Amino acid sequence: MAVNAAVLVWLALLVVAQTLVVRAVLVVPIFRREDGKGEKTEAAAATAAAAAAAEPCGAQKVFVFLGSGGHTGEMLRILELYRDTLLGTGSHVVVGYSDQASRQRFESFSRASLEHPHAEYVRFRKAREVGSGKLRALCTVFASTLQSVFTLTKLHATLVGGPHLVLLNGPGTCCIIAYWLRFLDVVTWSRSNILYIESLARIRTLSLTGKLLYPVVDEFVVQWRELAQKHRRARWYGIIV
Repeated sequence: MAVNAAVLVWLALLVVAQTLVVRAVLVVPIFRREDGKGEKTEAAAATAAAAAAAEPCGAQKVFVFLGSGGHTGEMLRILELYRDTLLGTGSHVVVGYSDQASRQRFESFSRASLEHPHAEYVRFRKAREVGSGKLRALCTVFASTLQSVFTLTKLHATLVGGPHLVLLNGPGTCCIIAYWLRFLDVVTWSRSNILYIESLARIRTLSLTGKLLYPVVDEFVVQWRELAQKHRRARWYGIIV
């Protein structure tokens, strides 16, 4: 009887493992068949980029993550360009940030540019400090991951219940965000809509964050034609920041 019980347990675990593998294949975008090229003409850039952002969501919840420095500047320009689509009336905005200066810049932007300047703010630890040594970087990544797991689990539950968009554009913390949301998609039978926009500074090669996120985001947008020609899943709509 004990042997039979052990066999049944192993069979059950095998079925669960196979189910999760199949689910992961269905959820992770890299396994999907892509139709057509990732390039658009300059003339179609504005409408196409707006469509890429709007398609997954409609009236929606929007989560944006602000990296420090230039990443925040680029994200604010993206939000300004597509504010009617992403931040219009009826949208619930959740702003993730890793430093107080980025939050203050978004608050200034929302007061100046938004009709209804209200957002929910969620603080994340930085995944890596610029110039830190390997040991310190490892400790920082571990602490950031642990904090992010709890924060993102709660956030995921509020996002996937309706139309939503997760908008990312650069820093290493984006990797933790995207991969944990995908993991939750697999185990909770849900679906996150994740859009990543590569930095304008990346002309011929992807950033490390871009390379890591390329397989798992729904839309991977680059701002230079050369990158779209090199990467099958990349979408190019011209310079959008």
